[in-house]
Amino acid sequence: MKKIGSLKVENGAFLAPMADYTNVAFRTLCREYGSVLNYTELISCKSIIYKNSKTIKMLKVSEKEKPVFLQLFGSEANDFEKAIEIVEQKFPNNFAGYDLNCGCAVPKALKGKYGVYLMDHPKLVGKIIASMKKSTKKPVTIKMRTGREKENFLAVAKEAEKNGVDAICLHARLGSQGYSGKSDWDKIKKIKKAVGVPIIGNGDVESVLDYERMIKETACDFVMVGRASIGNAFLFKQITQFVHGKKISGRTKKDFFAEGKRYFELAQEFSLGVNDLRAYFIGFATGFIGAKQMRNEFALSKSITEMEKVFEKHFS
Repeated sequence: MKKIGSLKVENGAFLAPMADYTNVAFRTLCREYGSVLNYTELISCKSIIYKNSKTIKMLKVSEKEKPVFLQLFGSEANDFEKAIEIVEQKFPNNFAGYDLNCGCAVPKALKGKYGVYLMDHPKLVGKIIASMKKSTKKPVTIKMRTGREKENFLAVAKEAEKNGVDAICLHARLGSQGYSGKSDWDKIKKIKKAVGVPIIGNGDVESVLDYERMIKETACDFVMVGRASIGNAFLFKQITQFVHGKKISGRTKKDFFAEGKRYFELAQEFSLGVNDLRAYFIGFATGFIGAKQMRNEFALSKSITEMEKVFEKHFS
């Protein structure tokens, strides 16, 4: 067992923060399958400060999914301090720590001067980390890329470390790459050597073999799984089996059905809408004969009941 700041973390894989995916039901599902630390999708500091009702709902956490970190985005250091103070007052027991998003590379992020935009401004990153640390005793982490259009991850990492960051997650791609090409794990190895805080490796971990290889090749302290978990929380079960020296289960059609049914149950438990589930089940259909038709049926479902009927037709 290792630590991030004061938080003890089990051996295993983390669930990455993913917009439109890592809602409370999906995080709980992944935790049940074996994720050892979950991250929320990115949430706006300003929306928390202005008490946006949709944002406040996104701060809902299940006892079954803990520990979970709240990932925040913004461009002004003071906003992070204010947002965390509000969350600590309103939801003091929800989150085990807070994360700064320096990786989101969508055009909206660049225009709003947040996410990967911050990679071009190491001093501002340091200032934000200092502000976050000032407002909580809980661990503060940062999730970043190797740079926006050119690599400068070591400069950002050192600035974050200097200002008290408790762990650094590196998605080993440039922001300009999006999710194209291969992530460069050698950069994770470099950042591990350059700073003294725990390093979380992220990028192209799609199997137990990838999990094992990333740790061996980079010496990172933790591994974060992102897109490979969409429609495949079972991957966390396999990684957990590997970590504990157990035989790794193959994923059967029965396992697919059980995972999908459980997600529907959790969606109902946490009052999610059909749009909260759609992306997960579109991902779920990948790799099956007739996947295109299945994805279309999930995409066109107007209610969770309708979506569940599509699921049962194909998987029961």
